[in-house]
Amino acid sequence: MSPGTLYHHFPSKEALIEAIILEDQERALTHFREPLEGVGLVDYLVESTIAVTREDYAQRALVVEIMAEGMRNPQVAEMLTNKYHTIIASLVARFNDAQAKGEIGADVDKEMAARLLLATTYGVLSDSSSAENARHVSFATTLRTMLTGLLKCNSAS
Repeated sequence: MSPGTLYHHFPSKEALIEAIILEDQERALTHFREPLEGVGLVDYLVESTIAVTREDYAQRALVVEIMAEGMRNPQVAEMLTNKYHTIIASLVARFNDAQAKGEIGADVDKEMAARLLLATTYGVLSDSSSAENARHVSFATTLRTMLTGLLKCNSAS
């Protein structure tokens, strides 16, 4: 699609970026909108992280490019901050559910855990080798161990 066509639909580069950010936010929220039923939190988080490695490579690259733009452009940085806050709030809600079920420790800093999970997810998303790495059993095993520790689980869920 040519830049002229894009700007026919979006009045500015920032408006286009905002639309992409909101679409990515919605994709992330679909994973955490509802309480989890029938699956442990850690297992769900491991599967969700592995699912990121299967997402379209061009889409993943676009997300990384926008994150880089946020480092240079304060307006984009603010949009990303709003996105992160929304996703973190959704994760914290799921952590509250898991805490009520006794799946995670009572003294977990849920907001910090959500921020670290988000950082881990974006790290996996930006790693060009993550799809290959995720094919190895050790990827899921190591991620599960890391999340179990982060969330102070009594045992792997």
